[in-house]
Amino acid sequence: MIDTNVLIYAEEGVSNQARRLIHRCARGELTGVLPQTVWQELTHKLMLAEAMMKGLVPSGNPAARLSAKPEVIKELSLYREKIRALAELGLGFESCTLKDLTTAAFGLQEKYGLLTNDAVVLAVAVRLKADALVSADKAFHKVIETAVYKPADLRT
Repeated sequence: MIDTNVLIYAEEGVSNQARRLIHRCARGELTGVLPQTVWQELTHKLMLAEAMMKGLVPSGNPAARLSAKPEVIKELSLYREKIRALAELGLGFESCTLKDLTTAAFGLQEKYGLLTNDAVVLAVAVRLKADALVSADKAFHKVIETAVYKPADLRT
């Protein structure tokens, strides 16, 4: 199970370990699965990054500013290409079920104090009996339901 931040770090080139993980998944050495929430969050973040990189919205609350400019959203395409490329690499897509959210994720929130998306990611990982969750989020440090790995070479 791969969390959004690991994909962002690979994309930004701030973690060679994150890049190697993605390459290993692409070569079939590892099976990388992304919960639906990760696909959605990654798509959203890459869309905002593209709009800011192109100078189409300022960095202060870019989501609100971009939502007011549907004509700009229509013209963005780089983020879509990146998401399609990830899908073509063979990274899996796992939907979130209602039980993942209302039972498992809520329980994990109560146990660990996780934000909703993090709790859903962990809930899906637990349901799939994933060998590991790869994330740089400190919120996962105390998780015992699955092994948690994080890139140790982050350059900020």
